[in-house]
Amino acid sequence: MGSDEKSKILIIGATGYLGKFMVKASLSFGHPTYAYVRPIKPSNDSSRLELLKEFEAMGLTIFQGELDEHEKLVAALKQVDVVISALPIPQLLEQFKIINAIKDAGNIKVKRR
Repeated sequence: MGSDEKSKILIIGATGYLGKFMVKASLSFGHPTYAYVRPIKPSNDSSRLELLKEFEAMGLTIFQGELDEHEKLVAALKQVDVVISALPIPQLLEQFKIINAIKDAGNIKVKRR
């Protein structure tokens, strides 16, 4: 990736408290930004639907799926360079599904400090 290229960022948990800020920050810095979100049910997710429409208008690309849908998650991960998990604490162990999908996608580089 050249120095002027922006990272493609996938945010998991994009409609949550912290995730909303991550999406806005990523888009404001000009990064191609993606979100992996639970499937939208318009009948009972009206505020979430409105938020996602707002984000789409700002340039967010949305992938819908559950964390248990491994192949969908891997397909989304193959589109990006960076993954940010903004899942809440009760879903902490769900992040192992993300880690396994990252390994299978094979294109996300792990940075250790």
